[in-house]
Amino acid sequence: MDSFSHALVGIAIAGLSGHPLSISDPIYLATILGAQAPDFDIIAQIKGKFSYLRQHRAFSHSIPGLVLWSLLISAVLVIIMPQANFLSLLGWAFSGSLSHIVMDYFNTHGAAILWPIQKERKSVQLLNVFDPMLFALLLSLYAFEITMFTLSCFTFAILAAYILFRIALRKKAAKQLYQLFSHQDILQITVMPSLRRILFWDFVLETKTAYLVGELGSISPALKLHADLVKEKDISKFTLQAKKTKIGDFFATFTPFIYFTVQEHPHSISVTIYDLRYVLNKQFLHRATIIFDHAANHPTTSYLHTYGSTTQIPCDLH
Repeated sequence: MDSFSHALVGIAIAGLSGHPLSISDPIYLATILGAQAPDFDIIAQIKGKFSYLRQHRAFSHSIPGLVLWSLLISAVLVIIMPQANFLSLLGWAFSGSLSHIVMDYFNTHGAAILWPIQKERKSVQLLNVFDPMLFALLLSLYAFEITMFTLSCFTFAILAAYILFRIALRKKAAKQLYQLFSHQDILQITVMPSLRRILFWDFVLETKTAYLVGELGSISPALKLHADLVKEKDISKFTLQAKKTKIGDFFATFTPFIYFTVQEHPHSISVTIYDLRYVLNKQFLHRATIIFDHAANHPTTSYLHTYGSTTQIPCDLH
């Protein structure tokens, strides 16, 4: 989720202490910093976008990562505020950090909560990274003159009700998709929040022969197909090699919906890897290209295409 939403949830957790809201209160400081801490891995951008994408929502969003963040936050606050209780701050910081990865678990990018046992980013795929409706509902509570404990209770009630509301909308969308594509041999359907519109859903529908990627409205069944991708009947040796490269390994942990295409050129062969979850401006938001030498059949260059930019990635085998 976005930083502001994480902060509002962190404040609500600290409000359960019964203390009035105060930035000088170590309980609020520990909890709010904890609620932001997992995203401190943004520092990985110093090494480039690919390094950041590999690190983000991995260790920093895992249980071991939360313990580390909580210890660091508590230690720093105790140095600044010697009167504060270290163990108490540790509990509040951990609660804030835990709220962060729980919220991220509900959105489409997910989090590697069980890292290093499972490096894949797991997600309920129910909320978008920024949900304006949820943010407005949580923020509106501050317009009322109520105690922080009451505000906290209302915050968690709104979160629970909104999540149930989104679950109901998603079930409705999935049911509509099964009806609309009843003539297809459906293996599975994954429904996710639309990147562009609040009351719309993106979907990936898998059949025995293809992947259908599109968008469906929650209120009106407005259907739009972005892509109809035929599955490879026989996995080529280039696809197998692409999976073993550093960028291929990254996509395997980054997305549950990975798709490969192989194209032959006069002096080279290229393999393109797609993350099927995100389509923006008629293009897949995250994709990669691996170039193979035609004669040696060996990967020579790879590129990451994400958020409208292209970055060259070392083509090392993982």
